[in-house]
Amino acid sequence: MVMTVLSLCATSVALAGCTSDPGTPPPTTPPATSAAPSPSATPTPTPTPDAATPPERPDMSQVDTETAEAVAVYFLQLYPYVYATGDLTEWRTLSHPECIFCASVITNVEEMVAAGEHWEGGHAEFPDVTTTAVTGQLFNVALHVVEAPAQLVTTEGSVSEQSTGGDSLITLVVTAETPETWRVREGEVDEITR
Repeated sequence: MVMTVLSLCATSVALAGCTSDPGTPPPTTPPATSAAPSPSATPTPTPTPDAATPPERPDMSQVDTETAEAVAVYFLQLYPYVYATGDLTEWRTLSHPECIFCASVITNVEEMVAAGEHWEGGHAEFPDVTTTAVTGQLFNVALHVVEAPAQLVTTEGSVSEQSTGGDSLITLVVTAETPETWRVREGEVDEITR
């Protein structure tokens, strides 16, 4: 499955119910009048980020570890966007010609677009990012990535494939060829098992 490149994982959310304080005694007399039950408010669902909205491009004018980290995070934020839209413009701009990981995403997206399909969901969060300078212009960025569930939608609008999401450690090698010209030279994905 295409989306498992980042080893997608489902994020579970537990909803806790409310109970009365067990130390509070029940009322001893019934109320004098009974009022009609008030309508309960429908909870507002938390909006799901739209994968078709491009992530915000960071400032890439400096050559330092902070910018290398911002470039790496941005690059991986583009991942669900390119699968949702087929727009590879920014992905290509940041991909070094020798980056196998980058090229595999381009190939997969082009095949998906040719089939008239697109992915929905798959947004990523980055709870831990560690950046190390290898040289003055070359950086290793290790990112713990937690990716949300996603589904592959066909031209007819039906879901042909689903991913529950996943946890992974992704290491990107990024380089500043010049200030403002950053490239991802390679990427390595390791699944995190729990």
